[in-house]
Parts: sequence; structure tokens; C-alpha cells
Amino acid sequence: MATGKTICYVDCFSGKGQFEDGNPGSPIIALQTRDKCLQKTKMRIDRSKAIETTFIDLNYAADLRTNLAQYSNYYGEPNIVDGKYEEKIVDLLKNKKGQNVFLYIDPYGIKALDTALFDKFQDMGFHSFEMLINFNSFGFFRDACRVMAVDYKNDSALQDLDDLVEYDPTSVVTLDKPVDMLSNIAGGDYWKAIVQDYKAKRIDGYKAEQRLSTEYKQRLKMRYSYVLDMPIRLKAGSRPKYRMIHVCDHEDGCFLMAQNIQNRKDELYTNIQTGGQMSLFDIMPGVSQSVEGEWISREEVKQKVQDFIETAGEDVGITRFIATFVNDNGLICNFDLLYEILKELEQERKIVIIRNPAVSEKTKRPSTFMTEDKNKTVTIRRLKA
Repeated sequence: MATGKTICYVDCFSGKGQFEDGNPGSPIIALQTRDKCLQKTKMRIDRSKAIETTFIDLNYAADLRTNLAQYSNYYGEPNIVDGKYEEKIVDLLKNKKGQNVFLYIDPYGIKALDTALFDKFQDMGFHSFEMLINFNSFGFFRDACRVMAVDYKNDSALQDLDDLVEYDPTSVVTLDKPVDMLSNIAGGDYWKAIVQDYKAKRIDGYKAEQRLSTEYKQRLKMRYSYVLDMPIRLKAGSRPKYRMIHVCDHEDGCFLMAQNIQNRKDELYTNIQTGGQMSLFDIMPGVSQSVEGEWISREEVKQKVQDFIETAGEDVGITRFIATFVNDNGLICNFDLLYEILKELEQERKIVIIRNPAVSEKTKRPSTFMTEDKNKTVTIRRLKA
């Protein structure tokens, strides 16, 4: 809202809006957040039009209307669309030019994902654009093995995926031109070489999924500046089973999404899917833990920070610094550790941290803050050897 532009939020696969036990799903969470945000704002705006909310679902639109009825209020009326996201979304967005658009794309599967459609969004003239995409990477690779007649049945990495409810349960293998469909989803045919290496036993299922996800993110980065990968686990202590991928073109969007995940890292795991609706996040990247669940030492994190500073130029704002760091390395640690390492590097005279204002108005002492807002900036300056 700070931009003065309308926010257009679209939950593209909304489910019923809440769990069978009555707990809120992502549509209700989004609407509750909308109401709280608009209630607190001091901006002079039309609160009924500041945040537009649209909820699409093919299977549960009637339940969705019932469950969201109470949120037609002073802050706006939710727009509920009965149908397929991929058939509705372009028409829904064609009059949103100049607005801030956020899409939550969570189809529980892969067949509704089309990279060409993601490319089209980039050209629709929005003021800002973000997507949070559920990419069922293991499911994709399992279907890729099926299409190329590669046996995977003894690979633990590709088992126990049936808990992931499919938006459309039809197998890719049974469709016309399944190879073309997989390439449309992936945005290229790079997946074929990964399957061939898997068939030749040069990589296992986990390495194949990591490589697939890396290639998929690189494809998205051809059109978007920041692509943040967040692995999702079905059970505490288990390996990730699919990925949420956040896409945007501005460092603030990437930074805020990463910060949100960091703030939620101590929440309990939940059962992912219940009654046509899933929780928004189930991600537990801990301090000094890589996005793949493997432990990374503090020294390794520090070395990555130093390497990054060497390539980042002399001056970089801390918001852009962190956004670009997690964009390149993933959520390998929490922000507090990054701030701590930056302060160490300053003590070692490898960088200088420039804060504006440099002196606290309250205490009259040198400022120590490490985050930015409209009244504060933090710049990391690399010192030449």
C-alpha cells in the first residue's frame, strides 16, 4: 500500500477456504490479514478498494463461497471464481495494469503449471508482480521417469508422494504428447538429460530432484530477478518432498518473503493437506542448515558472505545484499547470523557498515540498526585490501 497502488491478491487454487476441523486455510488467513492491515493503516485510502482479493477453485467454489461469506465487509468483497486457474487468470489480470499483483499458485501437482504463462505475466504491465508457486519437483521427476520408461520403484526419494493431493489426478503419461507437456511445465527440455543421468545411475533420486529444481529456478530467472527456493517437508525430520518458489523483480519482495519464512521457522509442522485445503507454509530451515536439510557450518556461511561481498561491488544496501544472497544461496541460515557475520567482518576491517542516520536521535549514540525502512538505510562497503 505504500506505493499508493491497488494490491491485487489472487489465490489460484483456494480449496474450501478452511480445513475440515474448522481451522483457517490460506484464503481465510489472507482475508484476516487484509482486514488487520487495513484496520491499522493511517493512510488516506479507500479501504474497500485498496486490496482486491480473488479466489479461484475448480472443485470447491461452493464451499469457498460459504466459508468466506463473513469476509464481505467494509474492507471489500472477495471475488470467488469457479473454474480452472489456467483458463481464468489472464482475463482476470488483463485490467490490473499499474497495480501490485501477487499470485499464490498451489495446484498440489504439476499439470496446471505452464512456464509460458508465467512469462506472459511479466509482460502485462503491473506496477509490481510476485508469485508463490508450489512446484511438486519429486512428482515431476517421477512422471518424467514414467514418460521415458525409466524404473524408479526402488528409489526411496520417489516414494510416499501419494499424500500430495493432485489438482487433476490424471497421470501425465496417459495424456497426448506427455513429453511436450513436461517441457511446457519445465520451460525447456533440460529434464531429459537429468532422467538419462538417473537411468545411468550417475545420480540418485535426491540429486536428480535437486538438479531439476536448480534448472527450473534458472529458467524462471530468465524472466524474473529474484527466485527464492523454499523446500517443504510433509513430516518433521523428513527430507523435503516438494518446493515453494517465490518469484519477484524487486529486492524488497524477496527480502520480506525470506524474512517471513525466518520468522515462522519455530512453528510446528502440520499435516499438509486436509479436505481440499493446505497450510500456507510448512518450512523449517534452521540456523546453519542448508535448504536441502544438510548441515552447513558457520565458517562455510561466513566464507559465502565474504565471497559474495567480493563480487557485489563497493557499496550495496543491506536489503539488496540479503535478497541477492538468499537468491543465490538459498535460506542457508537466519538473518541474525548474517548480521553477526557482517559485524565481524567490519571488526576485521574487511567492510564498513554505513548507517543513515549515523547517530540515534534518542540516545545521541552511534546507530547500531541492521535493517532498513523509509527513514533508515544500511550500506555495506567493501574495503580494498
